[in-house]
Amino acid sequence: MRARRQAGRTPVVGGVKHSLHRISVAGALALCANAPALAGQQANRGDVWISHPDFEIGEGATGTGLAAFGTMTTVRSIGDSLLLVTEPWDSRVTIWTPGGTLVARVGGPGEGPGEFSHVIMSVGVHRDGFSVRDDVRFTSFSNAGELLGTTPFPPPPSSFRGYGLRPRALLEDGSVLAVPGFSNAAMMEVYGDDPVEMLPVLRLAEEGGRWGVDTIAILDNRNHDFSIIPEGHSAFGGGIHGAQPLGDFDLTFFEPALGTVVVLRRNLGGGLVELVEIEADGDTILQRRVATSPVTLDRDRIASYVDRLARSYSRPGSLGSSFPYRALRAAIEEALYVPNPLPGARTVHGTASGEIWFRGFETEDSLSPWYAVSRDGTTPGLRRVLLPPGFSATDATDTHVLGIRRDELGVEYVVGRRLVPLAASGSSEGG
Repeated sequence: MRARRQAGRTPVVGGVKHSLHRISVAGALALCANAPALAGQQANRGDVWISHPDFEIGEGATGTGLAAFGTMTTVRSIGDSLLLVTEPWDSRVTIWTPGGTLVARVGGPGEGPGEFSHVIMSVGVHRDGFSVRDDVRFTSFSNAGELLGTTPFPPPPSSFRGYGLRPRALLEDGSVLAVPGFSNAAMMEVYGDDPVEMLPVLRLAEEGGRWGVDTIAILDNRNHDFSIIPEGHSAFGGGIHGAQPLGDFDLTFFEPALGTVVVLRRNLGGGLVELVEIEADGDTILQRRVATSPVTLDRDRIASYVDRLARSYSRPGSLGSSFPYRALRAAIEEALYVPNPLPGARTVHGTASGEIWFRGFETEDSLSPWYAVSRDGTTPGLRRVLLPPGFSATDATDTHVLGIRRDELGVEYVVGRRLVPLAASGSSEGG
């Protein structure tokens, strides 16, 4: 079994491929132990906020209606206090009031107008509606769920290193933001080419019947992928391929209504992250660094994390279930990239409140700290929001954080939690 990080050319040693220029688990620990103390990054992390339950939509494990949600990816605020709920594997988008009244259902699998040709890839919120991206087109709807039209993906006017482009967002002027469509195998250098360490964000715009392409941002893609391949197989013939769960590659999200992309850089070390917002013409309109609390892993915690990954991949029906467990665990340990301290962020998104929210690996009394960064230049323009376990935040308004709650049985619910400054609540519990 071969285990590979995204790296340069690698030799085979004892049946396992080792990286030449990526830090191994042991190497990361040694560097951390010998590193000087971090200084100058204990900046004000903002006022602390908590949240209290306000509303919940869902039918529970025995439900059969539209509120018996499957796997959701987002709950977004749209229009006049409406909730946009995305269930990608069911090719379904629904619109609700906070009181649980269904306003509209759109989509469903199919090729016709208003249908989605495969799994929903993403949903973009616009000023007066939203667009849904599947694998061939964007479909636009009003906030009431009325079909406004479909926009096929632009024909590929060019490629990047021989690969096509993956559209990410339909902007309100009709242009499209996209990234190169690399496969994991290509990123892992199976073709003998140089590793793909930098990726462009591209704007595709039509003028006079022809599509032009401009680069508006460059993403640091190092330490993005890992791969475990059974001996005697090619990268395309099985195995485990995925993103590094602790990787420090750049994160992005796209804002169709604003015509921007936000890049979060997180390989600066010491829990430091940098937010850069770039307009479709390439102008930078926001650049800010935020010092989060550094999170380090000792040798035992890394071993425990590798154990959890190995158990997850070895479950019946999973990608690694046919591998001998010990060999699988050893391969995961070789493939896993572990920076120490861990990156200061692991997910990021924009919100209806006009902020940028991100969270890392921190915990505080079992709560998960999120950082909310203002875009309007206010000082300090930063707050730290503590949210309870089992709740995944996907949007926020001026008064509420919106997201998904998963119960002990794995059943999901749409949830709104009222935001409260900790100083005004007299409590450290989020409920």
